[in-house]
Amino acid sequence: MSPAILWMLRRAFGPPGAPAPTGVTLEEALALCRRFELSGRVAARQGRERLAAELGEGAAGFSRDQAGAVGMGLRLTALATRLAAVAASLDLPVVFLKFAALELSGALAPGSRSAGDVDLLVPSAGVAGAADLQRALLSQGFSASDLPGLEHQLPALAGPEGVVELHRVLLGVRLAGRTSATAEELAREGLLVPLPDLPGRAAVPASAVAVAHTLVHGLGQHGWWPQSYPLFKMIGDLIDLGLGGPAGAALAERAGAWIAVDIPRIEVEATRRLAAALVAGEDLAAWGESAAPEALLLRHLLAGRLDPAYERSLRLGLFRPAPSDRPATARLVRILWRTVFLTRRQVDAVYGKPRGGALGYLGRQLWRPLDLAGRLARYGASAFKAR
Repeated sequence: MSPAILWMLRRAFGPPGAPAPTGVTLEEALALCRRFELSGRVAARQGRERLAAELGEGAAGFSRDQAGAVGMGLRLTALATRLAAVAASLDLPVVFLKFAALELSGALAPGSRSAGDVDLLVPSAGVAGAADLQRALLSQGFSASDLPGLEHQLPALAGPEGVVELHRVLLGVRLAGRTSATAEELAREGLLVPLPDLPGRAAVPASAVAVAHTLVHGLGQHGWWPQSYPLFKMIGDLIDLGLGGPAGAALAERAGAWIAVDIPRIEVEATRRLAAALVAGEDLAAWGESAAPEALLLRHLLAGRLDPAYERSLRLGLFRPAPSDRPATARLVRILWRTVFLTRRQVDAVYGKPRGGALGYLGRQLWRPLDLAGRLARYGASAFKAR
């Protein structure tokens, strides 16, 4: 809990203008905020003048990051409008998720959140569905990723305006029973908020659904992989959805019931308490010694990006249960198969493009099991030391 960390947390999430630790240099503040992808959020909430008074005129770096996020947000908003129009031509309702949902519903301050894609939930049944929209976008110049699709979504699409991910279900959000919610279920339960300014039948999830999905995505899918997703982005989204405010307890109660299969209640409540403490601007200096769940969660979020040994110790999380509608054994077999037996595109992503063409790929694929054995040994040693 260094002064720079406390400054970042206060300025990114606390009351604007509230006192923050002094003696923090511009270089460490900006580098830390960029490491957690919070620089745009800090700039949007505090303003250029306050940051300049605290850190010096060089604090314009925060404003540049905010401007970059504004530009990306405008581009992705235009992409969302185009997607809604294509879906409307198919008479297909769509539900925007994550960044697009927050941006289109007006929950975000300009430039406060970075993003690189548009996620939307599409009905999986009926005359038209996710596959139909995927084909329509491919016919309009989008290209499909060579990487396989996931349980809950089709292979990503890339276009001039950005990346598109079409979800078939809201993975881990279970309104009834043990299967993940579909767009049709959300509509039947009255859990969608229409977007009348977009073409066709576009909507975003109700706040409680968005909170549930954010928790599953952050804690359930990326909680053990902090380098793959900045988990303070999850905290910021939850705060923007109201989890840290007066309605937070009710939101946590409702959302927690839908995700209880994958996210324990203690983790939901710890996240709510952390969000509330950040919003209130509580003094977190003593949290480094606390054993409270919310303090443990805060240290996990920080160490996952600041302590390489701790981050390595988490990689055995590959074998932990994760949100899925598949049986646990089937899921584990599928993960092991995809981890050990790599496609050429996966070889490129993990090791870089090999020399020697087909023989180079074959060599990498044959080397993969030995490489994994070595990595598991190193990760196990890191986990033992971290424990």
